[in-house]
Amino acid sequence: MPNDKWNDEEIENLLRDFPKIQDNRPKAEVYKRVSQTQYVPKQPKRWLPLLVAIIAFLSITVLAVSLLQQNGNDSSSSETESDDAESMMTADEAQTEQTEQSIDEPEEAASMVIEEPEALRTAVYEQDLADAQILRIGLAQRGYVVPVSFIIPKQSVDETEPTSLELYEAFAEQIDESKLGFDEYHPYEGILQQDGAIISHFLPENHNYDQGSAATLLYLHSLEETFFGEEEIRVLNVSGEPAQLAHVGMVEPILPGVQGQSYYLIASSTEDWYLAPSYGLSEASVEDALIALQQAPNDDYRSPVPDGIEYDVDMNGTNALVTFEETLDLESLEGIEAMRLIESLALTAQSYDASLTIVNTVQSEWSGFDFSEELELPVSPNRMDWP
Repeated sequence: MPNDKWNDEEIENLLRDFPKIQDNRPKAEVYKRVSQTQYVPKQPKRWLPLLVAIIAFLSITVLAVSLLQQNGNDSSSSETESDDAESMMTADEAQTEQTEQSIDEPEEAASMVIEEPEALRTAVYEQDLADAQILRIGLAQRGYVVPVSFIIPKQSVDETEPTSLELYEAFAEQIDESKLGFDEYHPYEGILQQDGAIISHFLPENHNYDQGSAATLLYLHSLEETFFGEEEIRVLNVSGEPAQLAHVGMVEPILPGVQGQSYYLIASSTEDWYLAPSYGLSEASVEDALIALQQAPNDDYRSPVPDGIEYDVDMNGTNALVTFEETLDLESLEGIEAMRLIESLALTAQSYDASLTIVNTVQSEWSGFDFSEELELPVSPNRMDWP
């Protein structure tokens, strides 16, 4: 605000200069207007009660819906719990029924399970050849010969009645010897021919069968096992004359199956056990050979007779009677252990062209064997199904 000082005279002069205000209206008119400007109260809000009513209605509606939903959930929960309870009761009832059925199983079914054979036979028997051919082949393992019998379905063989040589030439090369745990030895070097029941092997000039006495014996024993069912095997040179081998001289014709052999256990490189003849370590008679099975002839073979089992052998003509000193319970042994015991006795007796009877066992029948009569002898050892 400016600092100019006003004196009274100046203020009066200024006021005199203001225009004079005059009101020429009649007094009656002025009074009338003053009367019309008196205070008029506010009009009440007529929509407020309606709003309150609407809010109250909505609140009641929401509350009712909530109550209905809660009741529905409670009902659904009750139904679910009821269903779960029924399911649990059904499962319990089913379990109870199954348990009762198990308890009430017929005794015949239980006896059938108990009487089921504990072990499968490891050798080949006549009934195994109804629809199959047998390829017996002498496999090599660390200087020993192990006869293995491959069962080949007839539909896999071209010929109706193939010879042993035809089977050998058709399948020997397909055998994975190393996978089975044996040395790679087959097929033979040179030429093989068959004339009736006679097998001739024509050796090439630079063959590997004369590199030592062990190699020569392995070769000759392998021929004998491979063509076991033939009457004669001849080893010839390229001119058709009997071959000369450094460690045996002129090779005489081999007569398979004439000389008896004891069958012991021997392991392949895959640690699978086979029953094999002990060439050069067997006894002269079947009686002595069966007795000898209770003791291994060297560290490479193992006795097929379990520890603690002893037996005597008596001969009744050509029948070997094996009698256990203590009653033998075959079920007390492992299945394969009991099977190897029986089949080693049977194969040994067969190789001496003898029959076999086993006496003093708890079981009169076991795994297809009938001990009340002469035992069924195998056709060939170490069965293996052709893939």
